[in-house]
Amino acid sequence: MIVLTALALAGDIDRLADEAVAANPGIEALEARTRQLEELAQVADLWPDPMLAMEYSNVPVNAPLPGNHPMSGIQLKAQQTLPAPGVTALRTDVAQGYVAISQEATREAELQLRKQVHQTWWRLALSRALGDVTEEHLGLTTELLDAVRSRYEVGSAGQSAVLRLELLRDRLGDEVLDYVRAETQLSAALVRALASDDRTFDTDPVEAVDVVGTVDLWMEQAVENRPLLAQLELMAQNAEQAAELALADARPDVTVWAGYRVRTQEAEGTDLISVGLSAPIPRNSSRRGDAVAAGHMEAAAAARAHYDAAEDMLHAQLLSAEAAWTRAAGKADTYETVLLPSAQSTLSTTLSDFRVGKADFASLYDAEVVLLALERARLTAAAETRIQHAEVEALIGAELSGGAP
Repeated sequence: MIVLTALALAGDIDRLADEAVAANPGIEALEARTRQLEELAQVADLWPDPMLAMEYSNVPVNAPLPGNHPMSGIQLKAQQTLPAPGVTALRTDVAQGYVAISQEATREAELQLRKQVHQTWWRLALSRALGDVTEEHLGLTTELLDAVRSRYEVGSAGQSAVLRLELLRDRLGDEVLDYVRAETQLSAALVRALASDDRTFDTDPVEAVDVVGTVDLWMEQAVENRPLLAQLELMAQNAEQAAELALADARPDVTVWAGYRVRTQEAEGTDLISVGLSAPIPRNSSRRGDAVAAGHMEAAAAARAHYDAAEDMLHAQLLSAEAAWTRAAGKADTYETVLLPSAQSTLSTTLSDFRVGKADFASLYDAEVVLLALERARLTAAAETRIQHAEVEALIGAELSGGAP
């Protein structure tokens, strides 16, 4: 009996997934975006630049030289705009919020890439296993064909029996080519995920994995660990902070200044100093701030609605994965422990009876076809448990304890 094969132990698959994440250009683009936002967050709390000015003023038009008028002189002025209270802190919080959102988006992309690598890995393992079992049955069909030909030559079996087995043999030979093609395609998909040159992947035997946990437990883990949910929650929180920033930004910024006027001695003047402050009249900025804040609050509401929708979808996906995983695990166990031993015994007994004339060809043919179908179904079910294992881990954003070795 053929045992389902995988390309390596789980640790090797994880290392391959790590390699894919490190080499993926899409992940690198997201990481670069995060680094960009981090740089911007570092300067989000900076005040506007101070202003320096020099003024040559109060000179007569007909004698534009210092000293020809008592008030003439050169004034030096320094000016600084002071942001409204709390604005710089809010700007920093919003900027850092964008960084956190980008980080969660990167984690989600990495999670989905890891799932893709794991599931492609197991599909490749399944394709190879199905190819192996098909080749084994191709040899078995040849053995059956020899037995039928021996009966045919002595006139105790019809030519149709020979023709049916030859057709089965040729069909299995053609199906082996399909599995070779699938193996090539799946290997290419892994190579593409690794963003590397052509590579080969070895195989090791593994067994199916039982369901670990329940949907309720998985949902708790997902709420805690799934990057997509964290990203949506951060988007809502950041939109609320952006609304608060819009209202704070609408408050008028005060500008303070100080000047020093140098007067000439010829005018018998004394140097003068001046100080002052200015603030805009918030006629339109207040309305603009209210509108921008309202827009951000709508964005926060949309993000929370997306969160609820994502949570509902996640629950449905976990229910579907649990059903598929449970059925596949039960099927693999039933086929392994009950149906396959019975089918193998049936074929062996029927072949022995056929050779001594106690069984007809139809029974022999059916026993072979049933055994082939059962072995393929067991392999498919065992691989499905691995695929659903990877699916659940991607849905919850965490490893399942006590899962696949």
